[in-house]
Amino acid sequence: MGDIKVRYTVETMRDGKAETRTDVQAGSMNEAAEMLGPVKAGLGREPTSGEWIRVTEFVSGRTNWFRARD
Repeated sequence: MGDIKVRYTVETMRDGKAETRTDVQAGSMNEAAEMLGPVKAGLGREPTSGEWIRVTEFVSGRTNWFRARD
């Protein structure tokens, strides 16, 4: 059996506004976020300022937030 891929929307966010948006297929939210480069996982609540990456599962609408790793 192959890996199951799920459709995600990956957005780069700045101060609450999406700067870029792309749809990807990945095996997890972490993998989807890493399409933009290395990330720090698990921010908890969505930030309201600064820069972050928002990943949303297409079917369920479940969302997670990440910061780009330096």
